[in-house]
Amino acid sequence: MEDNKEEAPLRVALYLRVSTEEQTEKYGLDAQRAAIQGMIKSRGKLKDGRDALELLGKPYEYVDDISGTTETDERPAFRRLKEDTLNAPDGQKPFDMVAVYKIDRFARKLRILMGVLKFFEDFKIKFISATESIDTSSPFGRAMLGIMGVIAELELETIRERTQRGREQAMIQGVFMGKHPPYGYKKDKEGKLEILEPEAKMVKAIYYMFASDKQSPQIIADILTKDNVLSPDASAVKYKKKKGASQKLNSAYFWRQERIRKILSDEVYIGILYYNKTHKQKPLPKSEWKMSPHRHNYIIPKQFFELVQSRLEQLSERKAITKKKEQGHLYLLSGLLKCDHCKSFGEPKSKEMMSWTGIHKELKDTEGRHSYYYGCNRKNKAKFSVTCPVVPIPAKPLEDYVIGFLGELLKDPKATYEYQQQLKSNELNRLYIQQKKDIRKHLLGLLNALPLMRQRLLEQHKILAIDMSTLERELKELKSKEGEYKEKIDEIDSFLSQSDLSEAYYTSLNLYSQKYGKALNTILDDKKELYDLIHKLIYQIVVYSRPTGKRDRIAGRKKEGQMIPNKIDIHLNLPQNLLQELYTQKFSVKSDNLWRRRESNPRPKILRTTLLQAC
Repeated sequence: MEDNKEEAPLRVALYLRVSTEEQTEKYGLDAQRAAIQGMIKSRGKLKDGRDALELLGKPYEYVDDISGTTETDERPAFRRLKEDTLNAPDGQKPFDMVAVYKIDRFARKLRILMGVLKFFEDFKIKFISATESIDTSSPFGRAMLGIMGVIAELELETIRERTQRGREQAMIQGVFMGKHPPYGYKKDKEGKLEILEPEAKMVKAIYYMFASDKQSPQIIADILTKDNVLSPDASAVKYKKKKGASQKLNSAYFWRQERIRKILSDEVYIGILYYNKTHKQKPLPKSEWKMSPHRHNYIIPKQFFELVQSRLEQLSERKAITKKKEQGHLYLLSGLLKCDHCKSFGEPKSKEMMSWTGIHKELKDTEGRHSYYYGCNRKNKAKFSVTCPVVPIPAKPLEDYVIGFLGELLKDPKATYEYQQQLKSNELNRLYIQQKKDIRKHLLGLLNALPLMRQRLLEQHKILAIDMSTLERELKELKSKEGEYKEKIDEIDSFLSQSDLSEAYYTSLNLYSQKYGKALNTILDDKKELYDLIHKLIYQIVVYSRPTGKRDRIAGRKKEGQMIPNKIDIHLNLPQNLLQELYTQKFSVKSDNLWRRRESNPRPKILRTTLLQAC
């Protein structure tokens, strides 16, 4: 079998290019094709008599009528070549080699040439030139390719200088127009945003501290200041993103919570760049901003960014709620409880769950004694025409249960550990992730080239080079391609996000386990520390309810239509699939009337009715 594999001819695809001013016999398609065919014949034969190189024919002949300075992702035929490669089944490729007539027929800029070479290397495709006798399968061929690229670029630069593009053109290409690049990025030679690793590392740390460790923006700012992390302004000076010394009066290591909030809410970190944010030095509403069609490399995965935006909204919502103390009492679950019953209210139904907050009552039959509850915010008749019929829950049994649940979780995060160890030991998985990243990079290049292709079509129509029907057909095809590329990029981003988040959450869980696993009982009296722990590990607690029955005991006068809480869902700040085994072993409830499967993932329905009866 191995011998047969070695004797198989190399399958060759052709890439031919001409530009309008070069339609001569010297550089015509027939001349290029004949030269390549002659080169292929000269490469000899295999032992069985077949040619060592085999042309694949018309389906794999890629022809572009375009300038050699045009980016490869903006060339229709080369885009098709890339798509054929990217869409090939895993472990396969449509051809083994790409042949061109001459280096400058392919690319007249070294940067373009090297980018194409890198693409071919990523997918183990060889590159060969008919007239320069360059073959990238050898070190000498790769070196000669670089030299020829330099010569081609120098020749081009002596003929004409690159024309300056206007602001709209720069926006389309993703050129950063601001005075200084945002924290985490620098400008490349073309003025586009490029990740600056030392700063990007801190951006990731800020996001993980906020989302995984549940630290507030002010605490994050304090941590960075204490750890002597250069502020964005001082870092910009260090990495020469701005000239001169910092003009700030504060220490070079001083961070403000406003800066943390800006970093946490800026879409630039998911690859989106906005322009036109101000008019006459006054901020414009976001609805008037212009978004560049170009996408740069992200620092934060889109799904993680959306999770952080949700937490920012919750933080604002909880600000007045979660820190509320009444009669010196701190409600440990404030801001976490959500009413499932209330999501059915409103016209149209928004499916948004109302928050529950702490309430207290002074008992009339005793002196100075208080009883503490959690109740739905929709009970306020002054604010809502339709109020929530679910009766309040006594605070202590509910809080005691949640604390016990977390104690069990922190004692043995075995499922997470084993899952993560399996990921770390799986070399094939790491290679698959890298392959996905490579494919994403090339798909992003194809996506970013679409705006310029649209512009070129409009220019051709303007000078009557193409008619309206052709223009509409081509624009429709580009629109379809845009949707296709975005869909594939989103799929890859979702996969990569889960991988990134698993690592962060696994680390956080084990840190919490080390800190609290054996000492949870020792902090029970420290309500503030207990509050912080609960809010770090729990995302929300959904309260479900049922109609009251004859056997239910409810304090006060019974009302028609009252609902009684009968079970809860605890949603952790951890991927549900990592803890599925842990839930099944330790927290599932056998009784059918207390436990049911919701959606696709089993979750713990963990409080018995007797604990939730209001008294």
